[in-house]
Amino acid sequence: MQMEVKMGRSLTFPLLPAHNRSTLRRFSAIFLLLGFLTLGTGLLENLHLQTHLQEHAATKITHGDPGHSDPADGNCNLCLQLHIPTLSAGWVPLLICLGLIVAFLTQLAPRLTPQRIASRIDCRGPPVL
Repeated sequence: MQMEVKMGRSLTFPLLPAHNRSTLRRFSAIFLLLGFLTLGTGLLENLHLQTHLQEHAATKITHGDPGHSDPADGNCNLCLQLHIPTLSAGWVPLLICLGLIVAFLTQLAPRLTPQRIASRIDCRGPPVL
């Protein structure tokens, strides 16, 4: 259902729908993919640390004191949020090992109880009339 607008004699332009859902889905998927890539590769953390280094260089130039440090560095919320996955990574191997132990223990067969097997069956034979 594509409509065309005629401009003059030979120019025609296709009209795009105002709400193109496939374009919106692609845009959101690309946006999320880029966001996860920047977080996963550490690019976002590296860029943020570069801004901190530039701020430190600017304060060293203005104050002239090389030992001067900014007390607001420890209060940066973005730094804390970027370092949260690094802090919690120590628990992941432990949880994986616990899951493997539980999976292994559930696969073990229960111990069978010993049963008495008769080695000889005494019978009289067929009935006689």
